[in-house]
Parts: sequence; structure tokens; C-alpha cells
Amino acid sequence: MSDFATHLTTSAAQSATHAGSLHAETVANAVPTSPVEPESDGSKSVFGRMSSIECKRRLLHILPGLLPTILWFIPHKDPLSWDCRAWLGLIIVGIGIATAVKYRRIARRDEASNPACILGYTVPVFLLLMVIPAHAELGLATLAIISFGDGFATVGGLLLPGPRLPWNKQKSWAGFLCFLTFALPWSAMVYWGESRPAVSFSVALFVGGTATLFAAICESVNSRIDDNIRVGFAAAVGIVTAHFAAAAWL
Repeated sequence: MSDFATHLTTSAAQSATHAGSLHAETVANAVPTSPVEPESDGSKSVFGRMSSIECKRRLLHILPGLLPTILWFIPHKDPLSWDCRAWLGLIIVGIGIATAVKYRRIARRDEASNPACILGYTVPVFLLLMVIPAHAELGLATLAIISFGDGFATVGGLLLPGPRLPWNKQKSWAGFLCFLTFALPWSAMVYWGESRPAVSFSVALFVGGTATLFAAICESVNSRIDDNIRVGFAAAVGIVTAHFAAAAWL
């Protein structure tokens, strides 16, 4: 009985070893020999830690912030005429629709669409230009904060190493400071260039700086609300509040 049991044990061990070898060979043959191209989902890094898709996304986010400079060279009434508001509205809505239609080209992984991102960018600017046409600087400065602030905050957070924010470990001081560094002077410049009657640049810095700081804080908090919505409406509220506060003090 002892020899028989030994024989059974040895046979079972040999069968298990043979089955394991066949399974390993099958798994190895199932694994593709060539790796998946990283550019198939836009994940290949082309600029620091930024993928090609993220570079396109940042450009689309930042470039509309230069649109206010066009009005500096086009004579227009103050308050804005209905014709001027109609053209500005068409441009804003057109950019929003075009972005929605072509969104897949700049979508991040596992992201098919993001209407909140588009609405948060366009709606605050559109409302300020339509509702307060006598102060077009408010809507245009809001656009400057959304485009340059939120746009460069992402760039800074991806490219610049540094400590995380104490109130949100998913955000960094580099991104927060880039938001302020780029949005504050540009929003002040846009506000100053469009204000009628003209204001001093120190007043423009106060208004643009207050709104930018408020928007930067709202962008940095940990929230499930899309950051474009947070930044857009925070910038709009901040710019209107600071504008009328400055007007009351002057």
C-alpha cells in the first residue's frame, strides 16, 4: 500500500507540473508581442508631463482670453449697442458650439463630452456682456480670468514640481500661483483698456486682483463641481463686486 500511494503522489505531481506548463505557455502566447502605441489615446508626453491632447486643450482654453484686445482697435459705443452685443454673443456661442462638436479631439481619457466645462466658460461672460452692456469691461475681464487663470493653473500644476495645497492635496502651490501670476495682470489690463470712463491702472489692479484671487481660491477647493463652472461664476461675482465697490470708494 505504501508503494502504491507513493506512485499515485508522484503521478499527480507530474500531471500538475505538466498542466501548469501548458497554462503558462497559453498565457504567454495570448499576450501581444508589440506594445500599444501611447498616442492612440493621446497619452504620450510631448511637453514635460503634458500630452499632445492636453497641449491642445490648454491652447483652446487660453487663446480666447486674447479676444478682448480686438475691441481696443474697433470703435464701439458705450454702452454696447445691440449690434455689438449680437456679434459678441454669436462669437461666444459659436466657440461653445464648435468646442462641443469637436470635443472628442481634446477629450481626456474616458471622457466623451463635458458640457459643464463649456457652459462654465461661456455663460458667465455672455450674461455679463448682455445684462451689463454699459460696463463691457466686466464680461471681458471675466473672460481673461477664466482663460488665463484656469488655463495656466493646469499648465503650472503639470510642469512645475512643488508642495501640495494644505486644503486640497490634488492641487499644488505651483498651479495656484500660476493662476494668480497670469490672470491678475491680464484681467487688470483688459479691465483698464475697456473701462469707460477711464480708470487708473491701480483701480484696475484692485478690481482684477480681487476677482482673480476669489476665482483662484474657488478653483483650488476640493469639489465635484467642474472647475470651469467654479472659476467662471466666481470670477463674474468677484469682478462685479469689486467694480461697484471701487466705484463707491472713488
